[in-house]
Amino acid sequence: MRTVLITGASGGIGEAIARRFADEQYHVILHYHKNSDAIKRLEKALKHEGATVDILGCDLLSANEIDGLVASIKAKNISIDVLINNAGIKRDAPITEMDDEQFSSVMRVNVDGPWLLIKRMVPMMKAKKAGRIINITSGVAKEGRANQTNYAASKAALDNLTRSLARELGPYNITVNSVAPGLIETDMTKNVSDEDKQNYITRVPIGRLVEAKDVAQACVFFADPKSGAISGQVLGVNGGLR
Repeated sequence: MRTVLITGASGGIGEAIARRFADEQYHVILHYHKNSDAIKRLEKALKHEGATVDILGCDLLSANEIDGLVASIKAKNISIDVLINNAGIKRDAPITEMDDEQFSSVMRVNVDGPWLLIKRMVPMMKAKKAGRIINITSGVAKEGRANQTNYAASKAALDNLTRSLARELGPYNITVNSVAPGLIETDMTKNVSDEDKQNYITRVPIGRLVEAKDVAQACVFFADPKSGAISGQVLGVNGGLR
């Protein structure tokens, strides 16, 4: 049985990814930070459906806590086949109103967190000469967006981390790819007005918002052992918008 570690699994996209990989008979490890109630509900639901599930909590901004998470995985004699860096935050504001902490916190969660975790997962993957790393980024990484300088910069950095690591880790049969969703109905986008959503939908060729399950399907594609020649890619899941 292959094992997938999904960060930020308590959110809408994370939950959809977890459910999709459970359907594919993966051993699913659900990471969370603060939302223990949601992660326990998801764990219970997946186990009820027959999935093999573990939950692990840690603050991805803490190298010590990440070390603890990795130690817990090793103590269970688990080897990670697929790492999905899904955890992320947004703290939008015009640049003149965005304080330093708003900028740095988004960069730390969205860039430093994945980097710290990847660094600790790579030796495990190198040892068995196989691995899949998938980073959840965003379409704004490519085009930018007003009042989201921190978020757009963080996702652009993560896309280039993907490309660089694909070159570095390819010789070890480790692929690294990004999935870049368009606008999705999640807690992160709940503050987007209905008017803005409708204006967005009018520009989307498929005529609707993409769903979390669409992102999950892209992750399963990249994780497939048969996708070993596909690396360093940023796959837009946006209904043909970009």
